[in-house]
Amino acid sequence: MPMLIVLIVIAAVGATFWDPIEIRARQWRARRWLQQRDDVRAVHELRATLRKDLENTDTLLLLARAHRRLGAFTRTAGILDRAQALGGNKASIERERRLALAQAGQIRDVEPFLADMLIASGDEDPDICHAFVQGYFANLRFDMAVRLLDAWQQSFPNDVEPHFLRAYMWQSMNQEEQAITLYQEGLAKAPGRTAMRHRLAKALLNTNRLDEAERELRVCVEQAPDDADVHYWLARCAFARNALDAAARHLTAAMERQSDHLDARLLRGQILLAQGQPDKALPDLQQVVARHPYDTFAREALGRTLRGLGRHDEAKPHLDFVAEAQPNLDRLNRLLRESINKPRDAELRYEIGTILVRYGPPEDAAKWMQAVLELEPDHREAHRALAAYFESTGHAAKAFFHRARADAATRLP
Repeated sequence: MPMLIVLIVIAAVGATFWDPIEIRARQWRARRWLQQRDDVRAVHELRATLRKDLENTDTLLLLARAHRRLGAFTRTAGILDRAQALGGNKASIERERRLALAQAGQIRDVEPFLADMLIASGDEDPDICHAFVQGYFANLRFDMAVRLLDAWQQSFPNDVEPHFLRAYMWQSMNQEEQAITLYQEGLAKAPGRTAMRHRLAKALLNTNRLDEAERELRVCVEQAPDDADVHYWLARCAFARNALDAAARHLTAAMERQSDHLDARLLRGQILLAQGQPDKALPDLQQVVARHPYDTFAREALGRTLRGLGRHDEAKPHLDFVAEAQPNLDRLNRLLRESINKPRDAELRYEIGTILVRYGPPEDAAKWMQAVLELEPDHREAHRALAAYFESTGHAAKAFFHRARADAATRLP
């Protein structure tokens, strides 16, 4: 019995001294992951840390940052509330709240604090810049995003993130060549950034540089073998070469990892159609078009499939849609390029949004309409477009707000 008591005492004393050391070590590792922008690993490390001490406010603040950077804003808010209740550092909590608002696109609410935040930030400048650049992107304020990226890169020339964010901006504007150069510059300094390498591969494929795209995707497979998207894009490379059997193999690997991969379903339909099996292609293509009626590739494939099955009347609306869409999409690309040099042109943004309402993802059209309202809060047609969007997505209160604003704008003298 005395020996048992001694062992219990030793264990208790060991835990007393060891737990704080382990917590500090895990916090240090989490900070390293955050510096490397591996936010998922940081979350795992910090959750393990909390199991040792649920009330450690330093751990909670780091965890809030990791979740905020992952876009989990509701969870971030809850963690910050907990840190505040436990007496955590007020300035750090307020900074994270403001960065969450900026990153979520509520830039107008926090932009007045940006200069002071940077002055008081110490070594936190890159994180602040990153959140605000994302906010400017969300509001399609590319001029401000570029200015902040310039300042960030000048102050931290070894930081690769400005390269990647600029590349992302150009890629979102369908300017693939500019994006390719920036991705390559960033990856030369940070070759382990698989997500960025993946984006580079997409840009290379979209510019028909198939050998380079496949080479980058092979590296991605080594770094992230369970990523369904990587296998899907390898299938796209093979399909572009008309290597249908290889494309089918890669596609099987993608769908084994994510069975409801909508792009993979589209590609599987295209492969089956190219193999002369329109009856087998039909279910996949119908499902894709039902969920993404604006997708011209899916509509074109479905139209050809129906025509191959002799169902010409059903094929015609899809093929007509594609023919009608192409000149509008060509115009869209021109307007996107123009919008970078005209950051205060509300009507240009409204025209982009109008094209996207019919020929693009609804959420993208909504972003451009919101950007119109940032410049002209009483723009009647933008409010009407947003009212229709929110009605279609089941957000009745937001739809009512925009409908009321549109009606009020109509009554203005």
